[in-house]
Parts: sequence; C-alpha cells; structure tokens
Amino acid sequence: MKHSMHKAKEYATGICLDIGAGKAPYKRYLEPHCKNYIITDSEKTHSHMFKDSHTDFVMAEATLLPFDNESIDTVVLTQVLEHVFDYEKALSEAVRVMKKEGVMLLSVPFIYQAHATPYDYHRFSEYGLKMLLQKYELEVLEWHYQGYLGTTLFSIINGFIWEKLACIRSLRNSVLLPFILIIFTCNNVFGLILDLIPAKHFSPNFFVIARKKA
Repeated sequence: MKHSMHKAKEYATGICLDIGAGKAPYKRYLEPHCKNYIITDSEKTHSHMFKDSHTDFVMAEATLLPFDNESIDTVVLTQVLEHVFDYEKALSEAVRVMKKEGVMLLSVPFIYQAHATPYDYHRFSEYGLKMLLQKYELEVLEWHYQGYLGTTLFSIINGFIWEKLACIRSLRNSVLLPFILIIFTCNNVFGLILDLIPAKHFSPNFFVIARKKA
C-alpha cells in the first residue's frame, strides 16, 4: 500500500476525503498535495479496531457521509468496502460527494484471510470490481495487483502462524518474536520470488485509481 500510495499521490488534489480511515496511515503521503485532508470513520468499528488511536476524525458511516454533493476532489477508500455490509451504498455515497472528474483511490482484498472480525463481510474479484466501478461511472486510470501467488500464499501462512500463536500471546510477543520475524522474513522473500510470475488471478489485493466521469 505504501508503494501504491507513492504512485497515487500525484492524483491527490484539492479537498481530500479519507473514508473509514482508522489511524489514517496514508495521510502523510497525500496531505502535502491537498488543500484540506478530512478523515472519517465509524464510531463502532473505530472503537473496536483502533482503541489506542488519537486520530482526529469526523464520526460518520461510509453509507451516510455528512458532505454536500460534488464537494470533494479526491476520495480515499482503502480496505473499507469489505467491512461495510451494504458496500454498494458506501460506494454510491463516495461517488455522490465527488466532484465531476474527481479521483478515487480505492483498494479491496481478493484472496485474503478474515481480518478485523467480526466486521469482515466481502471479497472482490477483478471482474466484479470492474463491473461495480462501471456501474457507478468511475473510469479506471490505473489498476495495480498488489502481489500475486507468492504474496497471497505467504501472507496467509504468516497470518495463520500469528493467529495460532495467539493462545500464548505473551510468549509470542516477547520470547518467540525474534524467531517468528525470521520465519516471516524468509516467507516474504520466497513470496517475492514467486511473485516474479505475474499470476493476476491469484492476487491478494487490488489498488485502483479511478476518475468520476464528467
């Protein structure tokens, strides 16, 4: 995502709305290019997932944004739609507040483990996502596969190891941590090597830069 945001920052402009942003990890890449950077998040999921957060944000559901029609230049919607049960309503709201020819930075998972449970409802194939963007009159400017088979396999394996060791959390986060990090590093290297084969049907995540049609 950091790599994708560096590529996408040239598209950020004017008033930027980061929807469902949590701790807003991509603000530092985009804010210098924007006139104003607004963060929103759901009170329910924010308190569940980011208990230690000190991020200043506008409390709002993605399905009911408190902004005027066509008032936003850039919308950031990263790793959000899978956590909104009525994801089409959330996308519709994002498009509603975008200015004509405004830009959306969107990312969604395809092959990825359950996360932020129990608020994890959907996965998106490339073809389903493209149809969804077309339905809401969003023109794809750039499409990025955030990894292929290697990233998919080893991110799931790493997640499995981390989750199964949760039963001994104190040991996992202390004594075992150096050994776990070595295993993860090796897995990640193998994953990157396997990713040299561009198997797009085995991507864990998609990142899309899209423009609202005039």
